[in-house]
Amino acid sequence: MFLRASKASVATLLIATALALPLVARADTPQNLSAKVAGKAFESDDNGILYLMPTKTGLNLIASTKGASAYPPPKTPIDRLSIMCKDFEGKPVKWVAKDFGNHGCEVKFVQGESKTPMGDPQAEYRASGGNNTLEITSVKGKVIEGKFSFELVEVKTKAKLAITDGTFKAEDRQK
Repeated sequence: MFLRASKASVATLLIATALALPLVARADTPQNLSAKVAGKAFESDDNGILYLMPTKTGLNLIASTKGASAYPPPKTPIDRLSIMCKDFEGKPVKWVAKDFGNHGCEVKFVQGESKTPMGDPQAEYRASGGNNTLEITSVKGKVIEGKFSFELVEVKTKAKLAITDGTFKAEDRQK
């Protein structure tokens, strides 16, 4: 059985497609993020990083395990690092221990995200005191580069987790 489409429905589909295309931002800069989490390598790839330019002076950087955006997704657990800081004005800056928690920067590391909607991860860590640093070393247009290290605490068990030797390069790909 063949489906017949009217000229109007084909035209509507073409217009909708043309309008949707500009929403996909062109990537000019390859993104990367790497760190040691509890001494083991954590790496994100170009498709696993989401960086949003500051709105109301806020920085948002989210990175997932390398390959997490692929289809099919990896069979291994997916981890996610989220960094959100206030008072980012689009220029190099360094946040230190006193700036974390309720004072400007929040960091969350989700280990082994649940594969079921609304399911619990294996562990969820947050910055709570400790030796935390985040430095934006370069800002060029929509691209930022930086380095970080965090001491996090698991929400339920209070176990500690060290994230060290972190570096990143990320591009705001919003239209």
